[in-house]
Amino acid sequence: MKTQPNLTQIFWLVAVLLALPVVVQAQFIFTTNNGAITITQYTGSGGDVTIPDTINGLKVTTVGSTAFFQVSSLTSVTFGTNVTTIADNAIFQCPSLASVTIPASVTNIGKGPMLDCKSLTAISVSPANSHYTNVNQVLFNTPQTSLIEFPGGVGGSYTMPATVTDIGQAFIGNSLTAISVDAANTIFTNLAGVLFDKSKTFLISYPGGAVGSYTVPTNVTTVVSASFEYSTGVTSVTIGTNVSSIGDWAFYDCPSLTAISVNSTNAYFSTTNGVLFDKNKTLLIQYPIAIPGSYVVPGTVVNVGVGAFGDAFGLTSIVIPNSVTNIAEEAFYGCLNLAGAALGNSIKSIGPSAFFSCRRLTGLVFPASLTSLGQYAIGSCQNLSSVCFEGNQPTDGGSVFYFDNALSTILYVNGTTGWGATYDGIPTAPCSTCGNSLPLLTISKSGNNVILTWSTDFSAFTLQSTSNLALPASWNTVTPAPAIVGGLETVTNAIAGTGKFYRLSE
Repeated sequence: MKTQPNLTQIFWLVAVLLALPVVVQAQFIFTTNNGAITITQYTGSGGDVTIPDTINGLKVTTVGSTAFFQVSSLTSVTFGTNVTTIADNAIFQCPSLASVTIPASVTNIGKGPMLDCKSLTAISVSPANSHYTNVNQVLFNTPQTSLIEFPGGVGGSYTMPATVTDIGQAFIGNSLTAISVDAANTIFTNLAGVLFDKSKTFLISYPGGAVGSYTVPTNVTTVVSASFEYSTGVTSVTIGTNVSSIGDWAFYDCPSLTAISVNSTNAYFSTTNGVLFDKNKTLLIQYPIAIPGSYVVPGTVVNVGVGAFGDAFGLTSIVIPNSVTNIAEEAFYGCLNLAGAALGNSIKSIGPSAFFSCRRLTGLVFPASLTSLGQYAIGSCQNLSSVCFEGNQPTDGGSVFYFDNALSTILYVNGTTGWGATYDGIPTAPCSTCGNSLPLLTISKSGNNVILTWSTDFSAFTLQSTSNLALPASWNTVTPAPAIVGGLETVTNAIAGTGKFYRLSE
């Protein structure tokens, strides 16, 4: 079964590098242990890269996890002749990488060693290597029982050999249009180009280059972790009747996915407007990232799941209602156009890298309920300049505001406890109230109506509209009066022929 590469660990690497005796030489950051060198990070300009046999006279034996992380200009990697270990996800999302050469010295290769490298077409292994081999550019262990990496740039169809009993993360980020299995294989099979276990109850891997919609067969009970992850062609998915388990990251970062639907007889899952939930809509599992614009989380939701909105490039604003208590790991990771986030007043924890690299965020108000912020929770939000905490100091998971260069001061409300001169290394200052917080007005279309919503924390505000912004604009109170729906102030207006502009006024 596949597991998602833990992106939190990718950024945890930075903290490790600060703690260990590291050295930077030429294109590499590395550590030394017992006279051997581990490459931890590549810092060069890309192109064709050769891992050296030695550095400072010491053998280079290991290339660490995510040592090559999203190096857009990297075209090839040749591992040095002393390398024995290539760690999990050693080369991660390097879109121009075309070829990798592995020497005879390598005895240990982790899961997904060249994960989601969409141009990779050639993996070569020295014929003298007794542990690994390549067959038609596909990386195997020598007995071909483990299929370790299928090159992400190879399209068309592929037939998996009868000998394979384990695939790890081999097909994550693949570009295939169909995956087939030799009929003699006792572990795996295929149906309509999709990879399953022999009983067809576990959906294991979807061909990432297959274009269009897909319906999970009725006999499937488990959609395995990362089974659709990074699939570029899938546009919609229908969950079958008997699916009772969906692994983390199953539909993560599918750039063409606009809707997930669920068979009405399924007892475990449900959808609303294409968004996947558990049956009772207390857990938001996956927002299809091809849906653009703003989104209001339903008022039934208690937990925003792992990677639920990850890499939703079109998401511009989010309203999280008062029902939500937990925002999980990487929930909004890489939402590059997320400019507004209204956090409900019941949130207790925000997980590692939850809002990492939300580069358009400029301000956040954290509710008094908050007790913990995970590592890198709000990291790399480079335009974030305003942060205010309404409650006591939450637990600092480490580097919470990593690389938030515009954030010079963290505000906290007078009378709250636990605050010192700094938080997460950033100077703090008291304030009377997080009064600079404003309601986030969200507008969505439903049939012939527009639905306008905002937090009940701002019930004193009045919704107004105008058809002309020319000064002096004439703003009128919108009817009907707002009603509370799903824990949010809600107004429904019919779409008329004349365009309207809306605002909230206090």
